[in-house]
Amino acid sequence: AGNPILNQISSISGTAAEGNQRYDGLQTSLRKRFSRGFEGLLSYTWSKGMSDSRGFYGEGGQAVAPAAYPQNNWNRRPEWGPNYFDATHIFNFSWAYELPLGRGRALGSSWNRGVNGVFGGWRLSSVFTRRTGFPLTLTALDRSGTSSGAPRPDRIADGAGKREVGPGKAWFDTSAFRQPVAGTFGSAGVGVVRGPGLRNFDASLQKSFPVSESKRFEFRAEFFNLTNTPTFNAPTVAVNSATFGEIAAAQGERNIQLALKFYF
Repeated sequence: AGNPILNQISSISGTAAEGNQRYDGLQTSLRKRFSRGFEGLLSYTWSKGMSDSRGFYGEGGQAVAPAAYPQNNWNRRPEWGPNYFDATHIFNFSWAYELPLGRGRALGSSWNRGVNGVFGGWRLSSVFTRRTGFPLTLTALDRSGTSSGAPRPDRIADGAGKREVGPGKAWFDTSAFRQPVAGTFGSAGVGVVRGPGLRNFDASLQKSFPVSESKRFEFRAEFFNLTNTPTFNAPTVAVNSATFGEIAAAQGERNIQLALKFYF
């Protein structure tokens, strides 16, 4: 009659802490020390992170974490691909500038205390970030007959597309991928297409208002994503979805924050 307990079990999953990972990168930076009211830092990273085990990581927004399991439990080699958080190019530029207005500065050195208190001593700073998109691992229905934990589609072309955004439009060439043939694993690799990148510009304007030698007010106006540039989320990666390849959401709308602090 068989084991009555086993007859009620459809599958058994196991977890093992194992995998291989490699990271190669080039990091450069150029710094301008504070002089004449200005300081700045420019940095650039060119890198590549590879792994054959994605693990149980979080996901969301622009990053879509692949399944923690391999497509074929008996063959880990096809799992070697870019980490889901791999960014090929990352560029950052941050700077701060004390405006030359007010007592002891190029303009307004003779201002009285009232005028200097309003127009002098302002400081402007910003951070600009640019990053290329994260790798996307596409998914499909399991046609292998092995109860695969991470089935992928067949890849029949390159997959690069027009990178269009909106309903009915695709970020990549969806015709390059299809459901695998019955009894086979999908031929598409890990991270074969890239999602949208990121471009962000934050800025702030601040000023101190001295009250006494040990007390002062500090006013800050902060602008997050000043240019209101949309940060598009990852497209739908399931080949069997009606919205396969479409980007349906974005994040990072402009935010403005005003703050007043008292130091004593």
